[in-house]
Amino acid sequence: MKIGALGTLVFEASSSTVRTFKEIQRSNAARWATHEVIGLEPQPEFVGPGQKSITLPIALSVVLLGGKTIEDQLAEIEVMVDTGAISILAIGDRVIGKYYIESMSDTTNHFGGKGEFLFTELTLSLKHYPEREPRQ
Repeated sequence: MKIGALGTLVFEASSSTVRTFKEIQRSNAARWATHEVIGLEPQPEFVGPGQKSITLPIALSVVLLGGKTIEDQLAEIEVMVDTGAISILAIGDRVIGKYYIESMSDTTNHFGGKGEFLFTELTLSLKHYPEREPRQ
């Protein structure tokens, strides 16, 4: 069953394949400028919305990848990072928006007899790619 997707990276769970995130961590902040005022406290000024970000921790087990290797999965994601791919992030039937992978990090702590990756914990840090309103 398809849980969601980030472009060509499909998050799914079935009897033979589990490739999904453990949780979703979202953050958003406003942008503020601070102006110094002689003899008074600094004066804050709202500048606009900040850039939304999402962190997806993912556990990959070779026995649950439907015949793919963890190395193949990591290589696919590395291409998305290295090319600056902007992709639609969807979870269930809900489109979250356009995002790019700002960074990825992974830790592999279980290896097979030939050095193949058996279990890897991966973290994707996504940044929102805003749609620009045309100037009027």
